[in-house]
Amino acid sequence: MGPESQATQNGHSRDTLPRGLLDLGEAREVRIADGAVAAPTDAPFDGEIRQVSVVMADLRGFTTFCERVSPERMSRVLNEYLTVMVDVILGRHGRVQDFIGDGILGVFGAPGHDPQHAWHAALTALEMQVAIRRLSGRWEREGGPSFALGVAVHSGEAFAGAVGSPRQRKYAVVGDPVNTVARLEELNRTLGTGIVVSGDTVAMVRDLVDVLPRGSFAVRGRSHAVEVFELLGLHAPGWRLASCTDRETRTPPEA
Repeated sequence: MGPESQATQNGHSRDTLPRGLLDLGEAREVRIADGAVAAPTDAPFDGEIRQVSVVMADLRGFTTFCERVSPERMSRVLNEYLTVMVDVILGRHGRVQDFIGDGILGVFGAPGHDPQHAWHAALTALEMQVAIRRLSGRWEREGGPSFALGVAVHSGEAFAGAVGSPRQRKYAVVGDPVNTVARLEELNRTLGTGIVVSGDTVAMVRDLVDVLPRGSFAVRGRSHAVEVFELLGLHAPGWRLASCTDRETRTPPEA
């Protein structure tokens, strides 16, 4: 299904992201198994090839923060941050695949089929930036830390199913989308951006988002360069993000 709300066009800068982006729907039950967020029990554990979109987010400045505070304080801040980010991912029909230190990897389009996986991933990236600004603002008012967030989105074909050994396995999405999104996220430091999106993702949501081309970049481990865009906001004339109380299960305009 498409975005859960009817909408009008909104601002295009990162400082004027649409209000209501963080108005999430009903929370989903999350099961923890072997240190990772597990797939639903009806997931195709043997594996299949799926078209997915992947979101990778990395907290800026957290390593330095850890050097200055106690482990208890560090864990409280980290868990509060991750709690909010998990809610954002789940609220847009995604699944949390891994926590990687202060990073988080979200998958859209597996195990459940989602024809609008690229749209939901783009919305999630924008909502993550709204969320970290709100969290950092509150933390600063309380005399605490302030962080920035780097986010990347990439789409493509991947294997979705059981990975691991006979002694320990988990459901995961693996392949180019996951490998590439981690490399793309690193470009945020080079470009001074908050969200970068691959050309593969933009091709699916081109008329729904406001992006700025940033060029083609060689990505470690990939034979071909990746076209990279900066994601600035939503650009869907006649649409606006509504609150979670009046969301509609409508599909977006054709991209």
